[in-house]
Amino acid sequence: MILALGIFAPEVKPIIDQMLIIESGEILGRSYSRGVIGNNEVVACSGFVGKVETAFMTQKLIDHVRPRLVMLLSGAAALDQSLKPGDLVIGTEFEEYDTVFPLSHGKMVIKAPDNLVMRFLKIYFKDGRFGKIVSGDGVVYSVEERDKIASSHRALALDMDSAAFAKMANENNQSYVVIKTILDMADENTQSDFDRNFPLFCGKPARLMVEMMKTHYIDR
Repeated sequence: MILALGIFAPEVKPIIDQMLIIESGEILGRSYSRGVIGNNEVVACSGFVGKVETAFMTQKLIDHVRPRLVMLLSGAAALDQSLKPGDLVIGTEFEEYDTVFPLSHGKMVIKAPDNLVMRFLKIYFKDGRFGKIVSGDGVVYSVEERDKIASSHRALALDMDSAAFAKMANENNQSYVVIKTILDMADENTQSDFDRNFPLFCGKPARLMVEMMKTHYIDR
C-alpha cells in the first residue's frame, strides 16, 4: 500500500484521476480515495496546512492505511536562486527553520531513507534537484528573510510541511519520499507568483509518480 499526500487537492488529483478507484471516504474531514495504478495500491488524500496539521494528518493516515511507502507531493518556495518555478526538488534532508531544539545544539536534521523510489529517481530523473528542504509555520515574503534562512540552513527550498511529515514518517519507521515543485521565490512577489504558478505546476510531483507507478511496483 502507498499513501500519497498533498497539501491541496489539485496536488494529488493526477493520482486520483489515473487510479481505478475502489473506495472513497473521509478521515478527520478530509476526503481520500483508494485505488490501483499499475500494480500499486494507493490511497490519496489532501487538506492540511502547517506543521501541526501535517503531523496529525500524517499520523492518522499512517494508522488508518498501514502503508509501506508514504509520499508527500506538493509545492515549495525556492531558497536556491538557481531554481525556477516548475522545477522539482526531491528532499534528502529535512529541518524546521523556526524551531529551536535545546538538546540538539539548536538544530535537528532528519535524513530521507534510501529506498527504492529514491534510488530510482537519482538514477533516472536527471531533471530533479536533490537536497535539503526546510519547514516553518509562516509564509516568507521578503528577500531578506529568505536569504537569512538560506544562509543558516543551506537548503534548496522551504515549505510549511516537509519536516513535520518526515518526522512523523521517521518516528513510525515508515519508508517515505518528498517531491516538491517550486511555486515561488520566497520574496515580495510570493503571493502573485503562487497564484500564477500553482495551476501550472502543482500536479508535477504527482504526475511524475503516476508514470513510475504505471510501469514499476514501488510498494517497498
